[in-house]
Amino acid sequence: MCPHDSRSHTAALDELFPLFSEKLAQGGRVSFSPKGTSMLPMLRVYGDTVTLKAPPARIKTGTVALFVSKNEDGSNKYILHRLVRQKGEELYFCGDHRREFDPPAERADIVGVVESYVSRGREHTVRELPYRLYSRWMVLTARHRGAALKAQDAKSTFARSQRSVLFIPPRYRRE
Repeated sequence: MCPHDSRSHTAALDELFPLFSEKLAQGGRVSFSPKGTSMLPMLRVYGDTVTLKAPPARIKTGTVALFVSKNEDGSNKYILHRLVRQKGEELYFCGDHRREFDPPAERADIVGVVESYVSRGREHTVRELPYRLYSRWMVLTARHRGAALKAQDAKSTFARSQRSVLFIPPRYRRE
């Protein structure tokens, strides 16, 4: 379903999870609009949609997947992030705009994998070269992204603080 389709509606993933699982198990596809900013710049908060298919037998690093994690209170939390590392049976996911990896997941936690997405009004598949290059870059930089985002935050904080302060070099100051 398209987000602008008259048949679309808003519902929590907890409510839709049984339907998603059943549809994907039958070889179908499921589309929804994710919320949050963790997958910026690939997916924006409003209007972008992803289409999931059933997870393949072997999930490659770089794949964006919807998986289930547990909250501290034991309730389910549904996360759409990129697989950035595999260590044995443990799968490590991280959002493209996140500094930290998610807690390790297992293969059984994966609900589906992204097959295509609509961003900024254009449809893209995960087989397109620009997407594959972007995905590879996100995997390669995942370990260093925390430092890069902290530096970016520090730079923008510094820039904001300097807007209100006029810096005059000491040799030009009047005493």
